[in-house]
This record gives sequence, structure tokens and C-alpha cells, in this order.
Amino acid sequence: MIPQIEGTVSIRSSRERFLHAFGERVAAGLLTGQPHPRSHYVVSEAKPGHLEIRAADWWTAVNVGLNWVELHHIDPGAIRYRVRYWKWAQFVLCLSGALGLAGVVLLLTVDVRAYVEQHQASMISGMSVEQNVLVAWFMVLFWGFVWPWLLISFHKRPLRRLVARLINEVDAG
Repeated sequence: MIPQIEGTVSIRSSRERFLHAFGERVAAGLLTGQPHPRSHYVVSEAKPGHLEIRAADWWTAVNVGLNWVELHHIDPGAIRYRVRYWKWAQFVLCLSGALGLAGVVLLLTVDVRAYVEQHQASMISGMSVEQNVLVAWFMVLFWGFVWPWLLISFHKRPLRRLVARLINEVDAG
């Protein structure tokens, strides 16, 4: 579940023209072609056949997860990309972990069993008090400590589509 994706997209433009146009798109506003406060990217390295882009600030890093993008022109008509989204993943892990830790502390300090017994309407019907308490523990552990890893994995497909869309938009322009 490494927060990274790689892929290849076909282009019609020449290497120099495409990479120059992509650099201009970054300067204009990578995601929409217009400046936006949560979409501030910069070109961190530009070499012949190679371009690196990174999120310029924290808000941009946690917005969609394009924290670091590398584009390589591998042969005529193809761009190889690699995206790393470690900052986005750290945000997801820290936020979910903090909520999970708060839930664990709450479950350890509050008499959940007594609460469930006193508030029968809060119980899942057909389950015992102990089973309801077990469900509460499961939910805290899942949403706090399992879900963020699943979210990091699920984030790969939308990122692939986004990068392919950006490459195709720049190539078409």
C-alpha cells in the first residue's frame, strides 16, 4: 500500500513541446488551468525529456494527493509518469489515527456497557449488550486504524485518471 502510482500515457505532441506546455500548465494552475489557493504546484526540475512537479504548500499537498509528479518522455508518443502522495497519506493516517485514538480513550474511560444497557434504543436490535460494545470497539479500530490504509489504496485509481486527464488536456492544447 505504498502511496505511489506509475503509468504510461500516449501523446501526439513532440517531447519538447509537450513538456514545455505541461510546465506552462503548472504555472497557470495545474488542475484547472487557472490559479486556485488549494492548487499551487511548482516545477521543481526540468531537463530534456524530464519534468518534476511538486505541491508548493500543505493545502495543495492534502487537496488531491499530487504531492510529487515525475514525467519522462520514454519514446516517441509516450509519457511515463510517477506520482508519490506521501504527504496526503500522512494527513489521512494522522487524522484517522487521532480520531481512532480518541475513540479508544473514550471506550476505555467511559462505561460503554452501562451506557448501552441504559439506552436500549442505541442498541443494534437482535444483539446483546456485549455484542454492541464489541461493535463499538470494531468501529473505532476500523475507522481509526484500518480505513486510512484502505483509503490510501483506493486513492490510486482516481489519481491515475486525473494524471491521464491532465496529460491528455495538455497534449490536446
